[in-house]
Amino acid sequence: MSDERPIPALPDEDVDWEALARYLAGESPPAEAESVRAWLAAEPGRQALYGGLDDALGRLAFAPPADLDVEAALRRTRERMRETPVIPLAPRAPRRSGWAAAWGSPALRAAAAVVLLVGGALLAWTLRERGGAGAPGLAARAYATAAGQRDSLRLPDGTRVLLGPGSRLEVAAGYGERTRDVALSGEALFDVPHDDARPFTVRAGSALVRDLGTVFGVRSDDAGAVRVVVTQGAVQLRPAGAAADTGVVLLRGDRGVLPPAGRARAERSAAREDDLAWTRGRLVFRDAPVERVAADLRRWYGVELRVADPALAGRRLTASFAGEPREQVLRVVALALGAELELRGDVATLRAGPP
Repeated sequence: MSDERPIPALPDEDVDWEALARYLAGESPPAEAESVRAWLAAEPGRQALYGGLDDALGRLAFAPPADLDVEAALRRTRERMRETPVIPLAPRAPRRSGWAAAWGSPALRAAAAVVLLVGGALLAWTLRERGGAGAPGLAARAYATAAGQRDSLRLPDGTRVLLGPGSRLEVAAGYGERTRDVALSGEALFDVPHDDARPFTVRAGSALVRDLGTVFGVRSDDAGAVRVVVTQGAVQLRPAGAAADTGVVLLRGDRGVLPPAGRARAERSAAREDDLAWTRGRLVFRDAPVERVAADLRRWYGVELRVADPALAGRRLTASFAGEPREQVLRVVALALGAELELRGDVATLRAGPP
């Protein structure tokens, strides 16, 4: 008869299963281990869960099968790591039902923690057999939001990112080993834990933005122009091909601008609340050219704005929106620009109206 003791279930609460798995494996940093011990001691049911997981792990003995082809497995892994999967982000979690609801149960999440530990044992065995040391670098990843959606994510080093509508963030392979490099298309707000040994750099359009310990927002447009707003700390803004000691250093309250083929320029103490209004769900235009209006409407509403008459191309818009329907926003834009609107599907055309 096999020893099949069930893993005790917990109420459906917020549990850091990765931290618990590290604690079970004896790989927790001291501060994290102390935090897990305090969490386990707070509720009797948590101690029961830990005991069940520990027993389950003890009953697992990994022995590599005789026909295990490590080289072939590593080749397949390397091929997959060269790919850059795009992870779509959604602002609201879908309703949990069916298999998704079942996966969210505490029992299955506990089982997943044990599976992670077994996977770690396989990896450790492979590294030992190959004489390697240390963990492999992270594979490249890309995160994207759809039109009108914002979402947040946390990178492995603890950096928090709020990604704007219709934006894409690419995280380089090996992120966090020696450097922390990301590429941005669209708009994002970064909250970065500073680390001199592993600089954090954002490539956006024609610019490189390097963290000097800060919270900052970055926006890149379709033409490659970049704008940076610093709310805490400092960043360095320079052209992507320029020397590391060039560019400008932006401090709290500064705004930096880098044209597609120009030099970085600092606007001291010029940052305004409207510069990061998008983080609160507001779309704000202040004397914005039509090109900027068209780019933002594409990212926020998924609509392609076209200007049929050259006379409209030089006009500028001042307006503010906070979640109004697409048709209403387009009517306001057309009225403010003195234009007539024609909307067909996802294409909005502006034509000069009567004098």
